[in-house]
Amino acid sequence: MVYAYEVATARNVSLVLILKGQAMPEYQEPEGTGPQERTLGRLHLENGLRVYFIDRSSPPVAGRCQVRLLVRAVLEPAADHFSNYPDPSGALRGFISLAGPGPVEFQTVRIRNFVDRKEVEKTLEEMKGDFIRSSLQYLKKPGFAAKFVRTKYEELLAGEALQNAHEEAVRKFEGK
Repeated sequence: MVYAYEVATARNVSLVLILKGQAMPEYQEPEGTGPQERTLGRLHLENGLRVYFIDRSSPPVAGRCQVRLLVRAVLEPAADHFSNYPDPSGALRGFISLAGPGPVEFQTVRIRNFVDRKEVEKTLEEMKGDFIRSSLQYLKKPGFAAKFVRTKYEELLAGEALQNAHEEAVRKFEGK
């Protein structure tokens, strides 16, 4: 067997390596180069949401970092989220059949590039404060969870309809 794969070099020149009789090695992220997750804090809101602030910053390269703040709110779908549907329990079952069991997550990521590694903690605190000042009021709304879950359900239904239409078109094209 002959395997070929491309290797990028420091000068952006591609080399093609050919190995005879060996399986192509799996790609592995070099140790310490991926983003590390660290929970910076959490808030419990009056509407029952738990909001988590997570540091997903990249390790420094040449003394600079990409600072990423992941904000995650975990929602457990419930029948009362579908109260505007004729059959809320049926809508919940439909949602679970499309999305799978378990919670749904609202996520947003804030990013700042080329931050000096000495400024990472300060930048994360500023980003967290900016989110709290600018966006937390939206998450605090009593109807946020229901609206978010319904929107996800409608997106899943639209995706399923598109998939079904695609499959039907392929069947017609193939004459089945």
